[in-house]
Amino acid sequence: MLDQKSYEFLERLTQYQQITKPEMMMELNLTERQFDYLLEKANSTLSMMKLPTVKMNNQVLVTDDKIRTFMKKEASLTANGNDLIVSEEDRPLMIYLYTFIKQDMISGYHYQLLLNVSKNTALTDVKKTKEMCREWHVQLEYQRMNGYLISGTEMDQRRFAIYCINTLLSKPLGKEILITTLRAWHKDSELVEVQKGINTFLKSHPIQLVRSREVEMTYHFIFTKARGEQKELHFKQDEQTLLEDQEIFSYAADLAKILFPESAEAEKYFVAIQLLTCQEELNPQYHVPLRKLAEQIVDEFEKNTLLPIRHKAYLVKSLFNHLVPTYFRIMFSIPLINPMTEKIKEDYHELFQFVAKSLHPLEIWTGKTISEAEIGYFTLHFGGYLEKHNEEKAERIKALIVCSNGVSSSVMLRSQLGELFPGIDFSSIYTTEHIDRISPENYDLIFSTVPVESVKPVYQVKPLLSIVEKTHLIQAVASAFPQLDDRNLSVESIMQIVRRNADVKNEKKLISELVELLYAKNTEKRWEKPMLSELLTENTIHFTNEELDWKTAIRKAAEPLVETETVEPRYVDAMISNVEEVGTYIHIGKGIAIPHARPDAGVNQVGMSFFRTRKPVKLLDQEEHSIDVFVCLAAVDNEAHLKALAHLTKLLGNDDALQRIKNADSSEEIISIIKEGEE
Repeated sequence: MLDQKSYEFLERLTQYQQITKPEMMMELNLTERQFDYLLEKANSTLSMMKLPTVKMNNQVLVTDDKIRTFMKKEASLTANGNDLIVSEEDRPLMIYLYTFIKQDMISGYHYQLLLNVSKNTALTDVKKTKEMCREWHVQLEYQRMNGYLISGTEMDQRRFAIYCINTLLSKPLGKEILITTLRAWHKDSELVEVQKGINTFLKSHPIQLVRSREVEMTYHFIFTKARGEQKELHFKQDEQTLLEDQEIFSYAADLAKILFPESAEAEKYFVAIQLLTCQEELNPQYHVPLRKLAEQIVDEFEKNTLLPIRHKAYLVKSLFNHLVPTYFRIMFSIPLINPMTEKIKEDYHELFQFVAKSLHPLEIWTGKTISEAEIGYFTLHFGGYLEKHNEEKAERIKALIVCSNGVSSSVMLRSQLGELFPGIDFSSIYTTEHIDRISPENYDLIFSTVPVESVKPVYQVKPLLSIVEKTHLIQAVASAFPQLDDRNLSVESIMQIVRRNADVKNEKKLISELVELLYAKNTEKRWEKPMLSELLTENTIHFTNEELDWKTAIRKAAEPLVETETVEPRYVDAMISNVEEVGTYIHIGKGIAIPHARPDAGVNQVGMSFFRTRKPVKLLDQEEHSIDVFVCLAAVDNEAHLKALAHLTKLLGNDDALQRIKNADSSEEIISIIKEGEE
């Protein structure tokens, strides 16, 4: 039968009309040996089900339509019960949840039966579960009279349960694992009861939830109810007050009465936390402090990236909708699972760093460190915004975007699709509930993260698309809308020629750059992310012993950029005007100023220049803003300068490196210090 890995293999395979072996290996990060094993395992299961197997002709995988139908309607059903093979990494999560809702004494033999593994394997899994429990401040222990049980505060036990549930829901067959766990205690009937109660509640209350978060919340309530005898929850007085002050608290009390009729008074706080972390549309007038916090974060981002934010009100509003659930997750230490975190850090490395730094106001507000999972979603939010406002809007074919993963994922999806399809005019982002209200006459196609029905073409996508997904999506859309296809070459056809005639050192990077070359707009700008040492060179670093006024200092600092025609003379005037109009914002502290202006003020290419004065310059003639280092920045867009700026920020934040820079007497010394940090 299908295990999680082979299920994911077949599921991914059937998403494409045609895909090659190298693409599948890249998509699932497989070695050739792993690929061969999964293909054999998948075909073995298909044969047992009397279905056609997956064929491979010249590296191209051929999947029969019967397999697609099986994966859509029956595959998950065949993986239930005793046939479910749970992966090694997920078995400890299943053990914890099984113990979390225990109805009777549990022995090691019960874990063997649950997981369908040997005694030694079960003991190893229990040991791993104990180690994980300690990280969440709970204990899995064995008592001779009571068997295995969990101890720790009730809220800590629930937090770890939430982590286990959300992690499994992000995995192939995750729902099936949860249902199997409930069924082991004859508690799977809770699923229908809880879902019915939530639906009744949502129909009678003016509240809108993010669909994916609603699914998670449903399982949180199911497992809480399945425990039987409710454990007493304790919240601090200030935590209770915080929840009681929310408009939604009265709604939470109503839902608690529906789901937990015998303990509604105790559970209403937990229910309130769940609702607050799942909301989609929020009214700023009920969260004025958080609206101001959103403004502070945007201001911090603008200062850190040196990007003058256009349409700031729009960004603040969308960020606010994401910030409110995030704030309550952080305040009550509710875990967030973000399967895209590592990919976000890889694809948006510098932006991730700047966003993390810009969330400092949120850290101060909550008094807690922001997790990388949370930073990842904020990065999607800012990255999507920057992409959207990098380009002019095209108006040709009309498309709807349907996304149930929350505002940050929606914004990033919108920006990726806009980049891949410059000939399409994208509408607002909708939820599945809104689609039926929109006439098909108002759009030509739909991109959706969840299954939707429409008479127009529907393309199901992920919030963050991989290289393989991008290429196949482009080909699929182009086949239905030939007017979009002004690119006659496919990436795979080029790669086949390359593989036959050359040894490829980094196939993933090569394919990525081919995708950019063939399909993305403004490819040259997107690739132009120079390092700091490429911008600050012997020709752009200079010094003076003269006594200067601040305007002259900025003009002299920018001279190398003007001389090389990196910027036009009017850009220098714009930098000076910005200081006159906005103030001393270019002073970032420690005697360092970074003059800059908008790209459209006269930037021809990305650039930086370094200017050190022996006699401090008083910015706007103010003593408290004495500057002895000017770094002029010329950015062509919202991205190209971020790598160099990230390194510069790191250098200037290091007191030892900064002192060495200020003591340097030659450009060679400055360059040497810069290159040390890049190595």
